[in-house]
Amino acid sequence: MARILPLIPLRDSVIFPDVVEPLFIGRPKFIATATVAYEEGSEVFVVAQRESKTEDITQKDLFDVGTISHIHHLMKLSDGTIKILVGGVKRAKLKSVDYSNIINATVVELKSYLRESKSTDGLIRAIKSTFSQFCKQNRSIPSDTLHTISGIDDPEKLCDVMSSYLPLKLSEQQEILETTNVKKRIEKILFFMHNQSELSNLEKRIKNRIKKQVEKQQKEYYLTEQLKAINKELGRDDDQNAELDKLEEQISSSNMSSEAKDRALSDLKKIRNLPPLSQESSVLRTYIEWLVALPWNSDHSEISMKSASDILNNSHFGLKKVKDRILEYIAVDKRIKKIKKMKSQILCFVGPPGVGKTSLGKAIATAIKKPFVRIALGGLCDEAEIRGHRRTYVGAMPGKIIQAMKKVTAKNSVVMLDEIDKIGSDGRGDPLSALLEVLDPEQNNAFVDNYLEVPYDLSEVIFIATANSFEIPLPLLDRMEVIQLSGYTEEEKLEIAKRFIISKQFSENGLSEQELVIDDSAIRCIIQKYTMESGVRNLEREIAKIARKTVLQLELKTEDSLKTPMIVSEQNLEKFLGAEKHIASMALKEPTVGVVMGLAWTEMGGDVLPIEVIKLPGSGQLITTGKLGEVMQESMKAAYSYVKSKYKEFNIDEEDFSKCDIHIHAPEGAVPKDGPSAGVTICTAIVSAMTQQKVRSDIAMTGEITLVGRVLAIGGLKEKLLAARRNNIKTVLIPQENEKDIPELPESLRNDLFIHCVSTIDAVLDEAIIKS
Repeated sequence: MARILPLIPLRDSVIFPDVVEPLFIGRPKFIATATVAYEEGSEVFVVAQRESKTEDITQKDLFDVGTISHIHHLMKLSDGTIKILVGGVKRAKLKSVDYSNIINATVVELKSYLRESKSTDGLIRAIKSTFSQFCKQNRSIPSDTLHTISGIDDPEKLCDVMSSYLPLKLSEQQEILETTNVKKRIEKILFFMHNQSELSNLEKRIKNRIKKQVEKQQKEYYLTEQLKAINKELGRDDDQNAELDKLEEQISSSNMSSEAKDRALSDLKKIRNLPPLSQESSVLRTYIEWLVALPWNSDHSEISMKSASDILNNSHFGLKKVKDRILEYIAVDKRIKKIKKMKSQILCFVGPPGVGKTSLGKAIATAIKKPFVRIALGGLCDEAEIRGHRRTYVGAMPGKIIQAMKKVTAKNSVVMLDEIDKIGSDGRGDPLSALLEVLDPEQNNAFVDNYLEVPYDLSEVIFIATANSFEIPLPLLDRMEVIQLSGYTEEEKLEIAKRFIISKQFSENGLSEQELVIDDSAIRCIIQKYTMESGVRNLEREIAKIARKTVLQLELKTEDSLKTPMIVSEQNLEKFLGAEKHIASMALKEPTVGVVMGLAWTEMGGDVLPIEVIKLPGSGQLITTGKLGEVMQESMKAAYSYVKSKYKEFNIDEEDFSKCDIHIHAPEGAVPKDGPSAGVTICTAIVSAMTQQKVRSDIAMTGEITLVGRVLAIGGLKEKLLAARRNNIKTVLIPQENEKDIPELPESLRNDLFIHCVSTIDAVLDEAIIKS
């Protein structure tokens, strides 16, 4: 049954039934409510506020369950507030609030219930026993509380009275008040007391441990001071002071910044006043040693343009763009170094594996006579690996950038950030974002590592990042000068093998030119039939395999037969490397309906991407298979829509689109395929399948199309053309917009392929489809 009672809200407290508590009321409207209720002898409804700071309350600011209470006494205080003594009577649920005159609440009484059982009796005994132990541990509970609790036999009253003595949070008090099942109420109180007991025991253990540690440190300090006094009386040198004096000399003689020097001297002064074996002394000393070990000077050795050019040419074949860029840097540095220092040079080599990105960085350092250090970033996920850890524990260390600088002897060194596109991110931060400051010439002159806590100048460092793809955040990519390293042609691989790889493997395997000769035909055969790559890493492995097998055979031969060199040619290559690993020809043997050879770019270089289309009876659906990415699927839909819109021009029966399904498939379904350059290939295959006209077997194509039939530009042209040549394809169709890139292609590649530029899909179909 609903009742209307005056409302008094509570801040940070709850009144339980059968409990008498004093309350202080300061808000005028609730002073009036309490005064009227006291004078009339009526009951009031007290309920806790959800937020104690709320002044003008509404029903949503109050909890749903409160207590019907009686005001036993009211006292007016000198500051205008009142103090009342309130006794809880019954639990009640708040239904509505009336704000006229005095604030009234419409409430409904809540009845508690308890099913008597043996387990209930056990809970009551357990809660009394636990409360007794809890009172002994908590001195804040009055001493006569146990006597009060022991005289209560009613379980419901026992819970309410006990809850009023326990140091509960408001949310915990409210939870107990809202629990009408007395058994569950007992369980919640037991759970809280057990948790509090565990926390108290843990706190005691921590205090005891700290006390023992402090006593140990005091003892060590006292004994150390005694030892100092004894050594002084005996005239012995203090080894620690001698070491600290040496450290102070290193700080003074170093060219570190004034801020870093002041910080180091300040921390050194702290060490002198600390016990030698203290933890803080060890942390401070390690920090100073890091500051002293860092290079604060630059190396200004003279660099000869001719010498640098010779070093680059002798270490790598081709790569003209990169070599020209380094020679430009040397020329500018020679001209302006007397006026000012150059800003940090930040390069990014992007290319497939095995093209020599890392080794090129080492060659650059040698050419410009600067120290070289490599930082492997692959798989790095923790931002602290770049910015360093804060000195809050003994094992803290600087980040990889500062660690790398410690390994070199000058600030203007070459730092290679290897595999920058393989960096990850997780809950420990984003390392790529942390690199933004390192790789920004406008900011890295005052790079602050979390461990050092003082600025360190990185503006003279030459940073060289390497990556297999452009999957790098745009803000970071924008800070770097990107130099793309394309895959090598067959002729370039042949020259690299003859100039560098063979001599290197002869040296590593203890061979001489009088013992083994690998002719050009064998090298070409390895390139064509045993490797399928843009770089030369696998080529080097195969040549190393030949060298090892040769050494084995030479060791087994007699002394007389060692005088004749062993010759490896195309005819006997299989004896050294086994059967051919790759079938070079992917080109179709004869013109086929619905099969077109596309070209794709991957992180490993260029590759062919055949597209197959068939027409079969159905209901006009477009079926796509081959583990396709979103971009490829969109290209298929766009190509299908284009063909459908031009069906009259292609002489396709309109009913074919409603009575036939088109199935588009990219072979090798286990390999993911995606990219924006397969549109012309897909469109050509669809037209061929719908018109039953064959496609030339010696042609490949690349380019994306629009819904109006335009062919858009593509990237990775050289890699795609290399893939076409590896697979014995003679004619390649490329977008008209890529015609400007043809002069930059190797001459051998331009001579071996017929490269035809197209701007519309109609031009593609005219070249590719054989008219019946």
